[in-house]
Amino acid sequence: MQGVEAVAIFFLVILVWRLIYVKYGNIGFWQLAADQPDAAFEWMKGRSDWIVLRPDDPKVKQLKESAELVGPFKLAVPSIGGIVVIFAENKSIDESQKEFMESFGGSKEQTSFPWLSSFAMIYPIAAMLYAGSRGAPLLPTLGYGFANLGYLLIVAGILSGGFQALGLRYRIPTLIAAVAVWVAGMVLSNL
Repeated sequence: MQGVEAVAIFFLVILVWRLIYVKYGNIGFWQLAADQPDAAFEWMKGRSDWIVLRPDDPKVKQLKESAELVGPFKLAVPSIGGIVVIFAENKSIDESQKEFMESFGGSKEQTSFPWLSSFAMIYPIAAMLYAGSRGAPLLPTLGYGFANLGYLLIVAGILSGGFQALGLRYRIPTLIAAVAVWVAGMVLSNL
């Protein structure tokens, strides 16, 4: 029974992750900005509701304290040969991101359901069910599943550069998520 409970908690955590990472993080906007960094830089620089600075600018520290701004975000911009720090007005960020996406088109968005990565989620689920069937307590069973999800994300990050079922479309975020999930799994497994 521990395995079934662990799978239910696992699904809840994954759903919350997707909701926060994809929906509320507006990952589509940031992926489009990463796909077209020079266009995003020029667009943001030309607007009054976005502030674009170099990382060493002294204003960055003071802008971090502002309740009216969201940020800092970072974007690598090839045309200037470096990284910029970006802030946006809290009240207009959603609308301006939508405008940018309408103006500059889509990014590496998945248009169809991510069947392969969703099917691959069977691996950590099977691991949790196996651990639960062997009498492991709930938290170690859940940890075993997250550790195995970490392994799965490492393989996906190396081989395909992403894991669409979790909204991960680039190699580096996929590998970072892999390490974070694996560490969380190891901690839970050893409680």
